[in-house]
Amino acid sequence: MNTEESSFIIPLTHLQRRPGNMWEAELSFKAPVDMGVALAHVDPDSALVAEVRLESVLDGVLASATVDYKVIAECARCLESLEWEDSSEFVELFLYPETDSRGREIQGGEHEWVEGDSETATRFIHNDSVDLEEVVRDAIVLDLPLKPLCDPACEGLCVTCGEKRDGGDHDHVATDPRWAALESLREE
Repeated sequence: MNTEESSFIIPLTHLQRRPGNMWEAELSFKAPVDMGVALAHVDPDSALVAEVRLESVLDGVLASATVDYKVIAECARCLESLEWEDSSEFVELFLYPETDSRGREIQGGEHEWVEGDSETATRFIHNDSVDLEEVVRDAIVLDLPLKPLCDPACEGLCVTCGEKRDGGDHDHVATDPRWAALESLREE
């Protein structure tokens, strides 16, 4: 296994186009800037380390991987900064483009990487390579928590003073402003 910084496009020159052949490698990708949800995202420009496996099947190439990455987030209750290491997995089939009897691609030879909408997307091999960027992005973003918590028992922030409520006594005596004049008499 080799580790190298690369784009998300993996050439298939090392994988023979015969069902049953397999290629495995550990690759490092540079994380895109916009990979995340509202309160959690992957550290931009950090390394996404992936154990990639490409298998040649009858209709194309089956790509599977486990991707390790660093998450930066904020607690949804107290807004405390959080960081942790996480991993996501995916399995995706990339189809060979249709060819004529001479092996040339049909429809002008220019196939898009993806055909169809996001739910029924069919991914194709293009220029004898696969592009894993969208597949990796989908796997990671779907695994990120929408409401990350620093602790499941986090009580959040006090609505009166804005300080973090940490399980201790954090009570504020709320007085009705209409009685404020009488409070001054009590103090005398």
